Amino acid sequence: MVGELILDWARKTPEKAALIYNGQPLSYGSFAQKIGVARAYFSRRGCAGPGYAVLAFDNLLDFWILSLALRSLGLTTAAVGNAKMLAALTLPDVRCVIARPSEPWPDLGPMCAARGWPLLSVSLDDEPPAEGVPEHSHETGGHILLTSGTTGAYKMVLMSRDVEAFFLRRKVDAYHLTENSAATVFDYKPWTGIGYRCAAAFWTVGGTVLIEQRPESLQTLLYPGLTHAFVTPALLSHILAAPESAFARNEAMQLIVGGGTMTRRQIEHAQARITPRIFNCLASTEVSIIAYTPQEFQEDQRWHAILQDRAVEIVDDSDRPVAAGQVGRVRVSTAQGPSRYLCNDSATATFFKNGYFYPGDLAIMRSDGRIALQGRSTDVINLKGHKVFPSPIEDRLRDLLEVNGVCLLSMPNGNGEEELHITIETSAPLNSESACSPQKRSRGIP
Repeated sequence: MVGELILDWARKTPEKAALIYNGQPLSYGSFAQKIGVARAYFSRRGCAGPGYAVLAFDNLLDFWILSLALRSLGLTTAAVGNAKMLAALTLPDVRCVIARPSEPWPDLGPMCAARGWPLLSVSLDDEPPAEGVPEHSHETGGHILLTSGTTGAYKMVLMSRDVEAFFLRRKVDAYHLTENSAATVFDYKPWTGIGYRCAAAFWTVGGTVLIEQRPESLQTLLYPGLTHAFVTPALLSHILAAPESAFARNEAMQLIVGGGTMTRRQIEHAQARITPRIFNCLASTEVSIIAYTPQEFQEDQRWHAILQDRAVEIVDDSDRPVAAGQVGRVRVSTAQGPSRYLCNDSATATFFKNGYFYPGDLAIMRSDGRIALQGRSTDVINLKGHKVFPSPIEDRLRDLLEVNGVCLLSMPNGNGEEELHITIETSAPLNSESACSPQKRSRGIP
């Protein structure tokens, strides 16, 4: 689907920049031609679907070219960033593993041989150039996103043609994308929602995507006409720590923050230094964007505005909707999206039920439909018989102490009694005197 639309735009606006990779522009016409060259390369070597192709390298420009070529031949692609990720894949019928000669991975050959996966080291440098824009080929392959690798095992979410079309249209509508839109996705990887879907959505409308895999990644913020930037709170901290001369304030740009919560200090500094248009994006790999909240008032930091076309409910343990103001489990309708994990029946049974995805988050909903997360269902602390939801406390402490992260946990003391402990993550020494000053205490540190 994405590849077909890139070919369409290559015919309409062949000279328009589709991608700016490490500062070098690639027009829609050139992008389409490179995909055509790669398609011919793979076709001659019998790399065609059905089945799976795994891309085992880091270069994001080559990922898009090779992945879209393979998908046009009916293969479903997956990208991995290291040998450990490759070893964790549980895919059947892997037709090929794609490597690049300039990025050799130790033991990649023996690993592929042990699993019976053909290894193909691909270089298109000596391939004949394509003449004009290639003909359309119906894109029957898909792409696999990976989620929850921090738990020790990645779960695979299949972006089939229909699912991809639905999710990308939702992003186009939520972000108000047009042919004149230009976004930086920095160097987010293609197995993530930011790295894959946020880039692909812009190409569906003929926009421009900036990818930077060099240390000077903040240079993408200097691109004239930049309309969108996608970051996580960690990357936002890095941006805000840069010198004032690293980038200019762009009042027209949307700064879209996902993958975690921002502190009040981050929001205020970002509005002063980067753009006044800051949005908190609540999303997951499984169901894509759920809420998109402009940071205009202080309550917007916590209370998410659900998109109008999203069916989100807060339910009890019996899956009955709870009353406004009560804590319950979040569930999101899977209509038109994935309803299962690929090759993982046990995880599917846990997280997908009766037409809903259960991300494991606890939340409360106001009467106006806005929700506030209360942590994870597995994160509830039982302290001397009282259930404590740590997330709001952690967020409050993170704001007041101006640190990167705070984690509350319950641990037994020498007498077997549960005690509350606090772990603080900070990039600078924590000043205990200032943290415990009367001013801080008056602002409500628990």
